[in-house]
Amino acid sequence: MTKRILRIGIASREFIHTRMLAIAKGEIRVQANDPRVWFTSYEALARVFSKTNIMLIEILRQKDLHSVTELAKEVGKEKTNVLRSLKILQEFEIVEFEEGDGGRKAPRLKYNEFETRMYSRGRPVAPASHR
Repeated sequence: MTKRILRIGIASREFIHTRMLAIAKGEIRVQANDPRVWFTSYEALARVFSKTNIMLIEILRQKDLHSVTELAKEVGKEKTNVLRSLKILQEFEIVEFEEGDGGRKAPRLKYNEFETRMYSRGRPVAPASHR
């Protein structure tokens, strides 16, 4: 699998808002290594990267499953609960769905590595890489 890194920024709501406005006005340009997804705290990040969601990410890294049903069986959880978790991961561009046979949707990881970077007073603090 090709290494794909999702860069995640953690900063105050004000910093994120100001940055997005500056980008929209053309005052700054998004760089390739800038965060693609933003959170306002580590707590907010932890809600998306919950134990269950990390387990789903790990299984999707290891196995080529053909449907949400297969993934639910693999983790021993109800399909509706797994789908709810996958939809959250999809919102943050971590998972996507690939159309399969008979209208089945196969969950796929868009990224296989995650890098978080905290911003304090508009400056990045050392990044942390997570596999």
